[in-house]
Amino acid sequence: MLSKLLLVVGILLVTFIVLALVVGYVISAPRYTGPVSDHFDGKAFFTPGAPSPKGLREVIGWQLNHERTQPWGAYHTDKPGPPPPAHVDGAAVRTTFINHSTVLLQFDGLNVLTDPIYDERVSPFQFAGPKRNRPPGIRFDDLPKIDVLLLSHNHWDHLEIGTVQKLCARDQPKVFCPLGVKAFLEQHGCRNVTELDWRQSAPITDSTTLHCVPAQHFSGRGIFDRNATLWAGYVIDSKAAGKLYFAGDSGYGPHFRAIGEQFGPLRLALIPIGAYKPNWFMSPVHCNPAEAVQIHQDVRSAQSVAIHFGTFPLADDGESEPVDDLQRALSQQNIPSDRFRALKAGEAVTF
Repeated sequence: MLSKLLLVVGILLVTFIVLALVVGYVISAPRYTGPVSDHFDGKAFFTPGAPSPKGLREVIGWQLNHERTQPWGAYHTDKPGPPPPAHVDGAAVRTTFINHSTVLLQFDGLNVLTDPIYDERVSPFQFAGPKRNRPPGIRFDDLPKIDVLLLSHNHWDHLEIGTVQKLCARDQPKVFCPLGVKAFLEQHGCRNVTELDWRQSAPITDSTTLHCVPAQHFSGRGIFDRNATLWAGYVIDSKAAGKLYFAGDSGYGPHFRAIGEQFGPLRLALIPIGAYKPNWFMSPVHCNPAEAVQIHQDVRSAQSVAIHFGTFPLADDGESEPVDDLQRALSQQNIPSDRFRALKAGEAVTF
């Protein structure tokens, strides 16, 4: 009897492992192939000189020993913000925080959207994984026609393919992504995609140029594509609106000062502040609010807006901790709070 029970358990365990491997393979994105560089060894991308992101053993250890001190509250039934204007002309820069790292930038007649996500979960499955704690601040149908999509990397909370497909079908925007991500987008019907390596540039219009800049992170959608595509930030250089920086997702590193030296002073920076606890696990890939304030200074930004907070419980920091810690860090550095704002979902500010 015992031997039969062990056999059944063994069969179930093997079945589970095989199923997990199959699913992990299916959801993995295509791998980039190209020449070796200072951040690509021919098989995987890396950030030179940066600490390596934690592996499976550390993930399991963190999941078994959560250190969350401030729980996330109940789902917020906030009403969406008002529809943004169809476009904003001239030098004004209208910035609308939608949720997580999704921001609508409107300037000089252009509508630029960063890392759009409207799904309920940041996961390959809608029955499991981090679930949103509030609705998007702007309804999808209220988004104006999007001219440019900026994708920082292929993690589920930054490249939500359902939203990207809907935008590509509705608006046919110019899509910019890091090396290797184009193949995945084209598999899902997206066209007009330009992929860029760090330190490469591409024209958006005759008067606006996009620069792909380094970040300190990692990539992957499944089991078999870890670091198989690049991650990045972007600097938009507009003759009318100035230089606007989208940092994407990044741990703190010397690349921020280099960006400031090359492109600064910047008119506006979108800087992540959330998913930073526990520090021993998150610091290689996510900056904390104090580091975000240092980034604001490193890149020489006149105005900064916080991203990557308040929507999905991705780490052990509580729902309000990123904003509270940001205000504390600004005060310690004697920086006025209106120089680095954490907007509510759906809130817009014009610089």
